[in-house]
Amino acid sequence: MLGAVTVKNNLLIPILLIVTCFCTQAFAQQPGPAGGRNSERVVPDNAVAYLDLRYANVSERNLLDIYLPEGVNNPPIVVYLHGGGFRAGDKANPAGLQELIDAGIAMASINYQLSGQAVWPAQLEDLQNAFAFVREKGADYGYDGNRVASFGGSAGGYLSAMAGIALSDSEETRLTASVVWFPPIDFSNMDADMELTGVERNSQPAAEAESAESLFIGATIGENPELAAQASPLAYLDRLSEETELPSFLIMHGAIDPVIARGQSGRLFSALLARRGAKTIEYVLAPDGVHARGFSTPVTVGRMVDFLSYQFDQ
Repeated sequence: MLGAVTVKNNLLIPILLIVTCFCTQAFAQQPGPAGGRNSERVVPDNAVAYLDLRYANVSERNLLDIYLPEGVNNPPIVVYLHGGGFRAGDKANPAGLQELIDAGIAMASINYQLSGQAVWPAQLEDLQNAFAFVREKGADYGYDGNRVASFGGSAGGYLSAMAGIALSDSEETRLTASVVWFPPIDFSNMDADMELTGVERNSQPAAEAESAESLFIGATIGENPELAAQASPLAYLDRLSEETELPSFLIMHGAIDPVIARGQSGRLFSALLARRGAKTIEYVLAPDGVHARGFSTPVTVGRMVDFLSYQFDQ
């Protein structure tokens, strides 16, 4: 069962969908050489892949992969941002790739600087460079660089939310849509939000020095609430002028997520509602949903694909 609240054109519409969820296979992540097709990675049979393209020269991780649906002229493109607690993860075999390709949507999957290499806001620079590359290279690779969305879960969900918000201050960089799965949003309130759920956590408290979030900002969250707040997508949202348009948002979270509490997605949803800058805002809560690969089911991925297909057609 997925419970959803949708806002379209600033109208609040409650929706309840009853579905059955089945987990998808988790593919191993394997590196591969640049360019063309690659048999070592899971590349859909109906896709053409261009691998390890360099989008900037700040870090050796400034690489991305592009997957194009065969036989589709000028498809829109989704930029995938991998998870991994900001300190691990890779662009290989992105979630939802086959489903997006089947829907006639291209995908770019990026690597970005991990917290062991650089702390925030270095990753924002990576986002800016990667999305600029994706927009500029559409004609070169055969996709529509004017119809661009972001998608990610966990740390990648944070980055997807950040891309949707921070890139909105210009018509040239604004995204069509952002899909945000189980993101950390307000680092200083992550522990309190988890306590409210009653779910037994299996992650380190965010306030501690060695937490993923503390390592990400380069300071202990519990001792540096102001610095933690400055790294939140909510802070970037507050900085935008009231006239700034935002992409459409799909926010999805598992009710029993033991790593990041559902209240974090709720904070993003509430902030977007209060600002009312997006055409569509959807918040989907999966009552039995957990975290990471366990959240990626035909139902959740299908909801994402349907949302993006609709937004790209508007």
